[in-house]
Amino acid sequence: MTKADTNMLDYIGDKMDALDFDGDLNLNWDKEAHVIELEYTMTVTTDQEYQIQNQEGDVAESGEVSYDDAVLFYDKTKINGDDYKEDYLTIIPFAGKKGIDQATVDGFFEYFQQVLDDGESDLLDFVDGTSEGDEFAVQFDQDALDAAIAQQPAPKADVFYAYPKY
Repeated sequence: MTKADTNMLDYIGDKMDALDFDGDLNLNWDKEAHVIELEYTMTVTTDQEYQIQNQEGDVAESGEVSYDDAVLFYDKTKINGDDYKEDYLTIIPFAGKKGIDQATVDGFFEYFQQVLDDGESDLLDFVDGTSEGDEFAVQFDQDALDAAIAQQPAPKADVFYAYPKY
C-alpha cells in the first residue's frame, strides 16, 4: 500500500522535525542522484581548557565544539550504498519510485533519537575530559536499528511513502 498524500521526503522531514534535539538538522534532497541526506550538527560549550582537532584537521581551543555527520537514504535500484558507507553515520536503502516503508522510517527515527541523545552526552564528556578515549565519534549500532525497525507494528511494513515527483 502506498500513501498517496505524503511522499518519503515529506514523511522523513516530519519525523526529523519531531526529534528532540538541540543541534541543527538539515534535510538535503538530490533529485539527480536519488538520495536524501539527513545532516546533523551537535554543539557543546565548556569552560574547560582543551585543544581539539576537528574532522577537517583544524584545532579548536576552548569554548564551543561542533560535530557534524549525516545519514544517507539512497535508491538501491540506482546506487550501490556500500560505495558511500564510510562517508555516513549509516546508510538506509529505499526501493526506487516505490519509496520507503513506514516501519523503516519510524524505527530509524526512534533509534536515531537515542543516538543523538547519547552522542550529545558523549561529546560533552569528551570535551570536558571525562571520557576515556582521545577520539570522538557518534556511536551507531546497526543491530539496534534493525531491532527498532523489527519492533514496529507489522502493518507499517506494508505502508510505503513514494519517492517524490517534484
